[in-house]
Amino acid sequence: MSTRGSKAKRSPFASTKAQIDALQALAGDPDAQTELAVSYVQKSKDLEVLRPALAVIGAQADPALRPVLHEKYAWCEQAPERHDSGGFVRAAIIRALQPIVHYDDLPILQRALLSYQTVGLYEVCAEVRAAALNALADLEPELATYYAARFLRDPLNSNSGEPALSAVRLLANQQQLAPLFGYVAFPPTSGDLPDWRTGIAEITSEALRNLVDLPASLVPLLIKEYVKSEDEQILLGLFDLLLAHPARAKWRGVIEEFLRSTRMMDLYALVATQIVVSRDDTLIGMLREMAAEASDRTRYELLQHALEHA
Repeated sequence: MSTRGSKAKRSPFASTKAQIDALQALAGDPDAQTELAVSYVQKSKDLEVLRPALAVIGAQADPALRPVLHEKYAWCEQAPERHDSGGFVRAAIIRALQPIVHYDDLPILQRALLSYQTVGLYEVCAEVRAAALNALADLEPELATYYAARFLRDPLNSNSGEPALSAVRLLANQQQLAPLFGYVAFPPTSGDLPDWRTGIAEITSEALRNLVDLPASLVPLLIKEYVKSEDEQILLGLFDLLLAHPARAKWRGVIEEFLRSTRMMDLYALVATQIVVSRDDTLIGMLREMAAEASDRTRYELLQHALEHA
């Protein structure tokens, strides 16, 4: 059957690409690009269009654009399952607000910090909460630390670890080490987590590596808890802590025992390299002794490679 005279239908994918291309084509004209981005945010329902448009608005850091962002956030909240089922638009809006964050944004941030939405087995608003936490830290740092402490043990942290990973970094940046120590001293057990999150180690690893200013007398508690772990991420966090801590030489025995016994060769190489980077004479001397005694070819080559930079 002939299609002559019929109106060709445009693929939605082609329409999306055309809008994105039009936005990118204006990169050399920020004012025109922002004007187009604002029109997209006001009218579009397409996530793939909204995200780059919101990024353009965020880069402008223009308080005059705040009402546009607030209006779109309200639109998302009217029917989150239909308008923003994964929370991506709300998270992008909050990231666009962060450079101009103001007390006028506080109600949105507070709602975002308590936003939870389940799709199937998964909670999908973790990025919304993480973005809100980071923005709140710029507006009300002390208040943000309380939300951060709460997120450390939120059973609905995402599979990626957010917003707890953001919480760890925020607390460390503000030298609020007590909540981080409390978290790693008594880590959640598998019974505390949904089945699909059992075994997630990113949060523990990030918390460990951010405790480099922990009193040296408390570090052995963490060594005892984690040095026998079979999780490479957790061990990397532990050795990041030990090797960046001012008292690193005190734990030579622990570090040497690990290097002599581990079969995790990627981690072995990382630890050896970090020792050299630390410029600690005691630990570098330990590596030289181990290299002189090494009978395993792989270990010897990894040690020699690290020591080339000593």
